[in-house]
Formats: sequence, C-alpha cells, structure tokens
Amino acid sequence: MISRLHEDDYEKVRSLFKELEYNLITSAVIEGTSPGRIYVDDTANPQSAFLCSVEGYYLAGNSENDDFNESLNSLIMERIFSGYTTRKDETDVAIGFYPDTWKDRMKVIFKGRTPIVAHRRHYICRKVRTDWKSRVPTGFSLHLIDGKLLEELGPNTPRHIADWMEINWGSRQNFLGSGFGFCMLHGEEVVSWSIADCVSGSLAEIGIRTRPDYRKRGLASLTAAAAVDYWLSKGSMVGWHCPEENLGSRGVAEKVGFELERKYTQCYACFNEIHHAAEMAFSHFSGKKYKEALKNLRKVFSAPKRNLPTWMPERLPAYHHLAAEAWAALGHNQNAMKLLEMAFAKGWRNIDSTKKCELFKGLQNKLEWKELLKKYEQKKDR
Repeated sequence: MISRLHEDDYEKVRSLFKELEYNLITSAVIEGTSPGRIYVDDTANPQSAFLCSVEGYYLAGNSENDDFNESLNSLIMERIFSGYTTRKDETDVAIGFYPDTWKDRMKVIFKGRTPIVAHRRHYICRKVRTDWKSRVPTGFSLHLIDGKLLEELGPNTPRHIADWMEINWGSRQNFLGSGFGFCMLHGEEVVSWSIADCVSGSLAEIGIRTRPDYRKRGLASLTAAAAVDYWLSKGSMVGWHCPEENLGSRGVAEKVGFELERKYTQCYACFNEIHHAAEMAFSHFSGKKYKEALKNLRKVFSAPKRNLPTWMPERLPAYHHLAAEAWAALGHNQNAMKLLEMAFAKGWRNIDSTKKCELFKGLQNKLEWKELLKKYEQKKDR
C-alpha cells in the first residue's frame, strides 16, 4: 500500500532521507519551504518513502517493500504521467534514491517503461573564485532580484523568472522573503539570471539561465558568481546539480568556484512513449549500443505526428543526425549519408558540428559528403 503523508507529519521521514540531503530540495520539502508531496508505506511508522518535489523525485528507506513498489508504479503511470505533478509542464519522472538497492526495483516501479539511467554531478561552493565585480562588460549591469527590481522590470521580467518564483517557492512573496537571485541586464533587458532553487538553514542551491543570443560570452559565470557571493555573505555553502554530459553547466560551475562533491545516478522514464524511445536512443548511443539506438529511433521516425509531444517535431533533425552517426559508427556509410541528407532536409543546420563529428571521418573523402555540405552551406548563407 501507499499513502500520502500529511504535511504536518513530514518530519517523520527526515531520517529516511538523511543520505539524500545533498539534494537540498528534500530538506526544503520536509521543512515546508518548497512545494512537494510525500508518499509512504505507513503513515504512522514510515519505512519506505517517495518524495515529489519541483526539482525531481526521491526514494528512501526500505526498497524491498513489494506492495509499496507496485502501488508506486500505479501512482506514477496512472496519476503522475497524467499530469498530477508538483512542477508544471514536466515531461518525465527522474528518481534519485538511497540506498542503492532501489535501483534493482526500478523495473517494478517503472513497469510499462524501460527505466533509463542518468549520470549526474553535485558541486558545492564555499568560496567564489571569479572576480565578477570587475568583469561586468560595458553596457551590462548585475542586480539583486528584489521587489524594487521586479517592479521596475514589470512586463520585461522574463517569464522563466516569474515561473521559478511561483514553482520553486510557491509564490513571489515566498521567494522575496526567503529566496535570492541575481540577474544581468543589458540596458533594460534581462539577459542572464541565477536564482535559488531552494534554501535550508545556511545552505542553498542555485540554477542559471542565459538567453540563447547572449550565451558564450561569460555572462552566466558572472551572474552565478554574484548570486553565490551574496549567499556566502550570510550562509555557509551553495550547491549545484547538473547532468554529467552538460559540459556547459559544469564549466560555469567550476569557473565560479564550485568543486565536485560527488557523482550519482538517477533513473527516469518519460510520460510520452515516443519521447521515451528518443531518450532511450540517446542513452544507447552514449553507451555505444548503436543498433539499439537505431531501433528506438525507428520508433520515433515512424510515429504519427499526433502521438508526438508538441515540441518534438523541432527535434527531428537532431534525431536524424543521431541516426546518421549511429549508422556511420556501424560502418554503413550509405545509410549514414541517407540519414544525414534527411537531417539537413528537415532543418539541421549545425554544419560545424557535422564536420567535427569523429564518426563521419569515413565519409569525408566521398564526393556525396562534399556535395551535401556545399549544398547546405550555400542555403545557410542565403
């Protein structure tokens, strides 16, 4: 059985989540400073617990409770996958866990989807390395996000900032009372912002976002450094989480002064079956299981458009490019060229990435390769 724990009783599970406190959001939910729900096997004496937060999902306690695990599968597949989420617009359920024995139970918990393993990093910062104050470019300025600034920005406040305050903190008022953040302005436009995901005692975790047209200028590291500096003047430590493969996020964190605290894994599954197949393809490709990657990509390519998430058609060129890479890795150059042509025809324009791809080395002396790149370079120029 599985039951939702009343908010007044969240402290009952604190000891179960002790080893997961490096995910600060677990403490924030238990303390009531961040929205969340907790489900347990026994509301009077919980031994297994599932915590739903705006930053992800977490499992703790006894992993061998079959009734709890099967009931959790029903909760995920029938309710959460249908939209009963803590964070709006979620597309997947990613679960962190302790102890490691939970990993062996994921096939039961995600029955109906094959669980995918995600590799992640946790960083902590106790001292800022970046002299951000002297490095703000001319025409730019850094500001604490407070009530006065939000009033001045008015409709120019990025939607993401407003959503972050509402989603992670429950309301703008809660954020202004207990949270913090900094934003970079170029003139009167907000171009980068770093806001606290959550706070617990003297600890905090932050995230970073920069407008696409302002990336690769070092603005993210300056904005994040300002936010960290602000918190360290009153707190003891700031945390940062990111996927193992997100080199950009890792680079920003390390530039600011964050140090790697641990690597860890999560297991996840996507609401939409075709989206899940695409994620499986990326996972297999990363593990050099190219045949399995192609098998899942075929599911994506053959799916009716009505079955795709609304955002997914825009990603199809990237999926076709990935299929081309997989065929090239298997030595099937003709299929690789065919999929590469499809990727370009559907809108792939990252020609520099194509040229640098090591898997395409066997194609680069072929006339078809040169003609294909020349054709789309000319289109890109136009």
